[in-house]
Amino acid sequence: MLEVIFAFLIMFCVAVIFVALLSIPILIANARGICGSEHTAIVVLSILGVFFGITWFVALILSVVWKGECMVETDLDKLEKASKLYKNKSITKEEYEKIKSKLLSNK
Repeated sequence: MLEVIFAFLIMFCVAVIFVALLSIPILIANARGICGSEHTAIVVLSILGVFFGITWFVALILSVVWKGECMVETDLDKLEKASKLYKNKSITKEEYEKIKSKLLSNK
């Protein structure tokens, strides 16, 4: 009976380590802000790594190479944030105009 429990614990630990290794490319992609079809491709390739090991390496490489677009803050986002701060009276009109002119002059 003790051997069965020991074998079960070993199989459980191997399964947990296996799932953790498969999720590494997905975690990297999430941390880098990769979204959309690129994120889906990384998830699918990582899961296919169960059957075809090479796809896991492809997913790992893509999660490092592809540029994350989800976490990039655009000038429009910054301008909306400054507008909210101005409406909430957190910044003065002069500060808002300064931020606005700086963001609009970047283009």
